[in-house]
Amino acid sequence: MTAESIYIHIPFCKTKCPYCDFASWARKEHLIDKYFDALLFEIRTKCEAYDAYNVGFGRDQTLEHNNPIRTIFIGGGTPSLVSPEYYEKVFSELKKYFKIDNNCEITLELNPGTARDDFLEGYKKLGINRISIGAQSFNEKILETLGRKHSVDDTIEAIEKIKNAGITNFNLDFIYAVPGITKEIWTDSIYRALEFEATHISAYSLIVEPNTPFEQIYKNPKLLPSDDFAYDLYFELCSILKENDFVHYEVSNFAKPGYESKHNINYWLAKEFFAFGTGAHRHLNKLRTSNIKDLETYIAYPNLENIIDFQVDQKFEKIMLNSRLNVGFELDLVKEVTTKSHKEITKLLNDLSNEGYLELLNNKIHLTDKGLFVNNEILLKLT
Repeated sequence: MTAESIYIHIPFCKTKCPYCDFASWARKEHLIDKYFDALLFEIRTKCEAYDAYNVGFGRDQTLEHNNPIRTIFIGGGTPSLVSPEYYEKVFSELKKYFKIDNNCEITLELNPGTARDDFLEGYKKLGINRISIGAQSFNEKILETLGRKHSVDDTIEAIEKIKNAGITNFNLDFIYAVPGITKEIWTDSIYRALEFEATHISAYSLIVEPNTPFEQIYKNPKLLPSDDFAYDLYFELCSILKENDFVHYEVSNFAKPGYESKHNINYWLAKEFFAFGTGAHRHLNKLRTSNIKDLETYIAYPNLENIIDFQVDQKFEKIMLNSRLNVGFELDLVKEVTTKSHKEITKLLNDLSNEGYLELLNNKIHLTDKGLFVNNEILLKLT
């Protein structure tokens, strides 16, 4: 196996946000002990099975002899609700099977209002060196619209505590195209993120997911900002961050040079990765599988795993993922998967270039900011 990344899912939250469709639950902290017992069992038994698989096929005898793990991402949910002692057990179990690179990027997601000095100091001692904060906005009305229970002051306090713990590499997550947002509110949040010296900023347009409270609240799409207004906000984000020396390295992600998320880049490069925890998705041996999403069922049967049942053209998937990055994607790869003629592709590329959606450099297609905003639509046109 060539996987160099591990994802760990922590499903506990103080409250469930009305737009969230992740595997997360509120008011179930009483299950933390049982959950981590199940998580450790899953890591142990699956890693032993991976080792057996390698031996059976005449490969390296243990996972430890494969490539070292270069990124670990602890997501949720709200991983910052959980004390460092639990993560110490997880890391101890992982180290039995994997060689962890000395410079491994280890990220933990944190929600404002859950930042504790003692926890953060413990995380730092364990080697966690990157924090991703779910700020979402620096405006109280927008936080209220999103159903967030933290305040702007909670976010500011979390940033201060993270820095006091000696962790200077942190991301701020934002959501835009929220009902009631204005260009002034949005740009204020961006400038405040810069003021607090975030090394990384992620920004996502609000998506109303099926089977969430927001699906009922926003049945009428007219209640949501228009696509044109969403693009205006996106353009403001791109412009301000570029002026402040951030690299726009992925559709929704911006970083100071050298602070790009190595873990997420692995996803977008279609690389393989391990994953553990309820609802976790993994990509190993060219196969994508997922764990059971129900919390109590996972605790009872942590090894239940489903093959993700859809046929994916791996070349198209690579284009789809690579197109999100600023490094571009190969024109030759497009020619291999497209149903269009060479003449049609050439005309399309010329038209899209003239309209400011992409640039063609050294046989690679690079989407502009305008093109990144509608990258899926461009891919559909090309293929």
